[in-house]
Amino acid sequence: MRADSAWINGCCIPRCRGGMPMKRLSCVVLWFAALGGCAQIEVPKLSIVKDDPSLTLFDARFPGAASAQDRVSQQPTQSYLLQHRALGTAEHSQIDDYTNAVLKRLQRTLPGAPAEARVYVTPTTEFSAASYEDGGIYIPYKVFSALESEDELAALIAHEYAHVLLAHHKTNWLDTASGLLYSAGKMYIGQRKADLVENDLLRMLAINEAGLGLSQIGLIPGLTRAQEDEADRLGVDLMIRAGYSYVGAHKLLTRIKTWDDITRAQREARRQDYVRLFKSSDNSALAKALDGQVDKLEDQVTKLLAQWSRHHDAGETRIDSLRSYLKQHYDDANRPPLRVAEYQSVMGTSNARHFFSGLDQAHHSSLALMKQDRKSAMTYARQAERSPASSAAYSRHVLINSLTVNGRGRDAVTALEELVSGDRALYNDNLLLVEVLRKQDPERALALAQRSYDRFGEPADLLPDLITLNKQLNRNWFVMKFYGVCAAKAMAATDNALLDSCNKAKG
Repeated sequence: MRADSAWINGCCIPRCRGGMPMKRLSCVVLWFAALGGCAQIEVPKLSIVKDDPSLTLFDARFPGAASAQDRVSQQPTQSYLLQHRALGTAEHSQIDDYTNAVLKRLQRTLPGAPAEARVYVTPTTEFSAASYEDGGIYIPYKVFSALESEDELAALIAHEYAHVLLAHHKTNWLDTASGLLYSAGKMYIGQRKADLVENDLLRMLAINEAGLGLSQIGLIPGLTRAQEDEADRLGVDLMIRAGYSYVGAHKLLTRIKTWDDITRAQREARRQDYVRLFKSSDNSALAKALDGQVDKLEDQVTKLLAQWSRHHDAGETRIDSLRSYLKQHYDDANRPPLRVAEYQSVMGTSNARHFFSGLDQAHHSSLALMKQDRKSAMTYARQAERSPASSAAYSRHVLINSLTVNGRGRDAVTALEELVSGDRALYNDNLLLVEVLRKQDPERALALAQRSYDRFGEPADLLPDLITLNKQLNRNWFVMKFYGVCAAKAMAATDNALLDSCNKAKG
């Protein structure tokens, strides 16, 4: 088989010639995968002229007068759904309006129509902001209490928006861990029987809770160090043109030195928690079901952490690089005072503080659940429920789990159905409700599984459910359809575990 490529709608599509039938099938799978992965988004056109060292990165790439236009997305971006494969987002109207007002101010410095984008707050405890090709910019809530001025916030948003403007996300993505983690957790769910005891249920939820936090790692784009340096430079260009002080960028990079250490430690702790929960079941039905997959899981997550670490320069290196850039291009630039009062007027309010505190309580509940401390899990979940963070899908998620392990299953199912009926539920909660409905109402379980499959980007780990539920309802054509999709995805990804799961589902 020989493959070359063609460009269709701006996407590079593999083209196959010759070869054995099985090889041609592999190529067709890859062709459709490439075609389906091409997102149609609008970004400012980059200059085809090589960058002039005497010019700022902004002037080299975006020549022309500022248009004073802004384009904050009014609809959730596609990456919003991707984020709900992990911990979701945490909406707070005042904070959302403020962060996107900063984004607008940065966008108005660009010529022409700027790339559409939107800032979201996430209930993530790590200090790892991220952006995506579609303009979604995600900032963990912990970051806001660590900043002191609007200029530092502008530096962070400008850096992430610079990645979007420079089209950095088309390369070097980290492999997502979420599929493996959720599949492993669901294998434990699949062992449930009529005689399931409370301790089994507690451990099942603990495993899924650990996987939920760890899966966030795999959703972060793995940008190169050169790309990070480019975003630092364009970010400060945007800041200065928007009237912010470049001191904010210096302060931010100084904080990032500490943040990276904290984030690395948190991720390693999550990896250990997740693997520990599985390995403590070496003599259980779970271990037999996994059939040696625990070691593979540990190896993959360890590699994921190592890959993430390689993409991050030391903060001091980035500071030195940015200092040289500023000296070259902005030695005589005005340095307005930091906008501390403006920042505190939003982030320092009692409502904002209670919002952040409520998300803290939700995380305390999750950690208590992983330690199998039922009482504390409920106490913290109730505190989160009484806070402004109660609207966040993650806060409601931990309450549902806490109700479940404290013997209030009926209340948990009611809360779960209410959450999933909306548009902000976590993917994991969709999976849990599918399991709840599987026996008592397979029609609803199938409808929800299909809706989740369509809504969350056709995750492979839902294919065994779709096969099983269609088989249960004697819909044989759909059984073969989803089995064919599963076989194609497994072949393309060389995922024998996925194929084995689908084989068992088909029977």
